[in-house]
Amino acid sequence: MTLRDKIEDWKKYPNALGSEAQAAVIVGEVANALREEVPDQVTSALKKLALRGTMRDIASAIQRDEERSPGVPSFHEVVDIGAAAVGLSWTEALCAITCYLDIASKRLG
Repeated sequence: MTLRDKIEDWKKYPNALGSEAQAAVIVGEVANALREEVPDQVTSALKKLALRGTMRDIASAIQRDEERSPGVPSFHEVVDIGAAAVGLSWTEALCAITCYLDIASKRLG
């Protein structure tokens, strides 16, 4: 699979389980192919996505120990509330990564 194909594949499902790690690998491959450093805004965005993945894993583990009941929030709600509390936006992070990959993809030819 070409680097361009990997970028397009990731863009189809940027919120899929494991997409955070996939984004990091693709960004690393792109930076290496272009022989340049990863831009600071993209590095920051990757850190936000890594936090999202960690929070999702923790919330999911907590939920598995809880019985399903109407009063128990979903792990998505836990992650969203935690992220909002610290002012992080997953959508902004996804936007920064997508913009970088789109521009880089054009440069890669």
